Amino acid sequence: MSLLLLNYICQTMRQVMRLLEIRLGIAGTAKNTGKTTATAAIMEELRARGVGFYLTSIGYDGENIDNVTGLPKPRLRVEPGDVVATAERCLAVSTAGLSPLLATAIQTPLGRIQVAKVSAGGLVVTAGPNKSAEVRELAAMLSRLGPGVTIFDGALNRIAPMVETDGFILATGASRTPDIPRLAQETGVIWRLSTLPAVPRAAELAERGLGRVTLLDEDLDEIKSWPLSSLLTERDVDQVLAQAAPKYAYLYIPGVVGERALRALADGLAARPRPLLLAFADPVKLLVSGDPVTYYDLLAAAEKGGAVAGVVRRVPLLAVTINPFYPEYRVETKGYKPAFVDFVRLEVAIRGSVQVPVYNVVKQGAKGLADIVLAAARRWEHPDTVQF
Repeated sequence: MSLLLLNYICQTMRQVMRLLEIRLGIAGTAKNTGKTTATAAIMEELRARGVGFYLTSIGYDGENIDNVTGLPKPRLRVEPGDVVATAERCLAVSTAGLSPLLATAIQTPLGRIQVAKVSAGGLVVTAGPNKSAEVRELAAMLSRLGPGVTIFDGALNRIAPMVETDGFILATGASRTPDIPRLAQETGVIWRLSTLPAVPRAAELAERGLGRVTLLDEDLDEIKSWPLSSLLTERDVDQVLAQAAPKYAYLYIPGVVGERALRALADGLAARPRPLLLAFADPVKLLVSGDPVTYYDLLAAAEKGGAVAGVVRRVPLLAVTINPFYPEYRVETKGYKPAFVDFVRLEVAIRGSVQVPVYNVVKQGAKGLADIVLAAARRWEHPDTVQF
């Protein structure tokens, strides 16, 4: 292959990458698990490739000092040309030069969300929407500005709005727990829940726009519905099982499912097995309902009684990043000191628990992560784009 042809192919690939878009979630399982480091590394790699991105968060992030441990916490550095969506009060405390592009009507405790272009490099504090509808609205606004990767920086305990993303990267590590087997088990369960299959006729269910718990027959005709979007009580479970027996049925749950309700469902199916398709709106609802390990065990128990779990909308886990650091409390000083678990053991354990790539971005960089993100992107199409 000639050098001229190779340069032409490379230029064409760069042009194609610039016309892609994806909504990317980056979720940390706890403070100090490396989420900010992973986000910064991905941003740096996207810049190097000439791929535009929009940086925002779900809720508030960007503290300079960890308010629990007192240890320094990395903050995100942005460079000229980057675009940030953050709350009004965060613009004033960010050290980067920010030129307003547009104002949104999305309110946060720190003011309305503003979209700004970075004019001078520096640190930025991000505070974004914390509701799914607002995340969807902001993502649509940013998409109209042009193609690129919209990065939603968040945390596992406020991951619910990440249902609006096209996939997410999980940042975990010893700060979640230094118990490596337990950490590997939890990470594996998060991966399994995020890879639940789409239920049959998922598109039809999505189009129905059902906003409450609904039992449907195999033709998707409604058998019974309940007034709430979530399944929370044993009484509701008893009614579901009474109506579902003995025919094959869908149980669509658009909201969360409580642990007591899921346990009652598993117990009821164990006592009287029957075919029941559990159709959750998305895997994120399961991740925010409670302890992922407990929920996965209860779903497994329900499946032994004839149930099959699936989702209407998939939100895949794209990759996992790991961090061996954790803040260790020292009695003698009544404070926290940096500590580390054995990295090799941690990496082997996590890799053995998931079937997605696992990275330590401090050692490996973010080239592999960027490849995964861009491979999941789609072609950008917005003829009404705003030029800036």
